Amino acid sequence: MAAWRRKRRHALGVSASELAQMGVCERLVKFEHDCGRRRTAEQLLAMERGRRAHQRFYRDRHGGGQSAGRCFIATLVFGQAQEARVLKRFRDRVLRPRQIGRRLIVLYYRMAPALCRLSERWPNLQPVVRRMLRRVVCIAARWLEWEQRRHVR
Repeated sequence: MAAWRRKRRHALGVSASELAQMGVCERLVKFEHDCGRRRTAEQLLAMERGRRAHQRFYRDRHGGGQSAGRCFIATLVFGQAQEARVLKRFRDRVLRPRQIGRRLIVLYYRMAPALCRLSERWPNLQPVVRRMLRRVVCIAARWLEWEQRRHVR
C-alpha cells in the first residue's frame, strides 16, 4: 500500500471492526492474565503429540535414537557401498519429509533387525536379498535423479 494511503488511513482514525477486535483482544489478555490460560483437553493432547513428534525428530536428526542414520539390511548386504548410500539418501530426501514415508521408515526400523538376524543365520539368503535390493536401489536412484532435475528447473 502506498505511504500516502497509510497516512490517510491513520488520519481517518480506527475502523469499527478494528476497534471491536482490539476490545476482544484486550478482554482476552486480561482474562488470561487474571485466570491463567485454560486449554481444552484436545489442545493439551495436540500439544503433547507435537512435543513427542519434535523429540522423535530431534533424536533421529541428531543421533540420539537407536535408529538414527542406519540402513540395517543395506549395510549388512552391501556394506558401506554406493547402494547403501543411495538408499540412505532416498530415505532422508524422499521418505522422511512425507508422513507416509515416515511411517514406512518406522515400520522398516521395527522389522529390519529381525530380518538382519535371519539373514546372518542363513548367509545363503544374502545374495537373494542383494539382488532384490539392487532393483530397489535402481528405483531409488532414478527417483532421486528425477527429484533433483525437478528442483533445478
